[in-house]
Amino acid sequence: MGAEKEIIVALEFGTSSIRGIAGKKKPDGTIQILDIEQERTTDAIQRGVIYNIDKTTQAIMNIVSRLGESLNIHIRRAYVGIGGQSLHSDGNFISRGLEMKVKITPELVDNLMDNNRATQYTDAQILDVVPQEYVVGNRTIADPVGIQSDQIEARFLNIVAKNTLVENIQKCMRMAGIEIADMFIAPMMLADVLLSDSEKRSGCAMVDFGAGTTTVAVYNGNLLRHLVVIPLGGNNITNDIATAHQMEFEEAEGLKRKYGIAYVAAESDTPQQLSISNERTLSENELQNIIGARQEEIIANVWHQIENVSNTLLSGIIITGAAAQLRDMPEAIKHFTKFQRVKMAKSLITTVDVGAGVTAPQGNSCDTLIALLMHGDTNCAEIREDGEQEPKAEEENGEEQTGAPVSTPVTEVEEKAEETNKESKQKRKFGEGFKKFGRVLQKIFTDEEEDE
Repeated sequence: MGAEKEIIVALEFGTSSIRGIAGKKKPDGTIQILDIEQERTTDAIQRGVIYNIDKTTQAIMNIVSRLGESLNIHIRRAYVGIGGQSLHSDGNFISRGLEMKVKITPELVDNLMDNNRATQYTDAQILDVVPQEYVVGNRTIADPVGIQSDQIEARFLNIVAKNTLVENIQKCMRMAGIEIADMFIAPMMLADVLLSDSEKRSGCAMVDFGAGTTTVAVYNGNLLRHLVVIPLGGNNITNDIATAHQMEFEEAEGLKRKYGIAYVAAESDTPQQLSISNERTLSENELQNIIGARQEEIIANVWHQIENVSNTLLSGIIITGAAAQLRDMPEAIKHFTKFQRVKMAKSLITTVDVGAGVTAPQGNSCDTLIALLMHGDTNCAEIREDGEQEPKAEEENGEEQTGAPVSTPVTEVEEKAEETNKESKQKRKFGEGFKKFGRVLQKIFTDEEEDE
């Protein structure tokens, strides 16, 4: 199967839903989206962390089933994006004193990396490592190989997350019968396709405003310098509205999306009265005050992560994510931080082609999902043969998880069943005829023996 025919599948575990995407990489570098599916998981995943194994497993199976049916494929494996509130970066330093001045070799650099990877964290693990710089003597350099010295210090940025974050994803995928092709650090994958080389080099902070979390990734000198996931997001604003006015989450979300503004300079003298449930009304000013108060808190947490390096962010703050679509979000950040270099993320670096029948993603809402797809390089699916069964999921805790349903159209199944019935009837008729013929022969031979 050529590269242009390979189908790549990726899954993103979000706060309010799990999303799956299937697509292809064309020879010209274009990404073609073949299908996007989503499953609500508000009671199974919170802030990117899986709490209900069974419901999450079922959601994965439902998504994979729908992707498979729409494309007539068996999905054997998928790429997975890791996010979640426990994901963060941690700087680490490994020093090595040498007996004499020697030329630093690649083997020594690799050994420093191995020592860093052996760093232990309580109830957490290193998912990835970004080498920063090396201090050789009194010089700070990016590549120390070939330099003579009797002292070297390696600086690393470890990407760390709680053990359960990864373990629960692995368990759910295993129970769903889907192999993990690879696990990606979702914010890093997004930055690779959203930020330009110039922005990474000159310094920027990418802020991804999600439903349950807000992710901050700081780049400078083409390297990731800081990563943190803040456990606050757009859902907090929605919950505030719902709680304050005793309404359902869905109604509050609708009000926020339709009328919400991230920052309002002054209250209106003639505010609009918005109709809400139970024949009540809500002043537009009051709605904006609720939104503004929580938005200020979220932005304050973001600013706390980048304030100390804000003077190095020559390319400013670049915002993305579904919750960033709230009106006047850049103006809100400028007002609450007094930092003026703020802009919405532009389109992805790679051209994306949306296939026929697929709803085009709105704004930046699917950028992380597309980024995971773009980083995949292994075929994840096989074309289904007519009537071929989807393999069953593995057993977990003594319970067998059923696999995705067969994708053969109902009409084909009915036709095959009718053919099978015809064959069975013919066999029965033949068998009955053979038995009758046997009884006739037996009677003839019996009559002949009696005559003798």
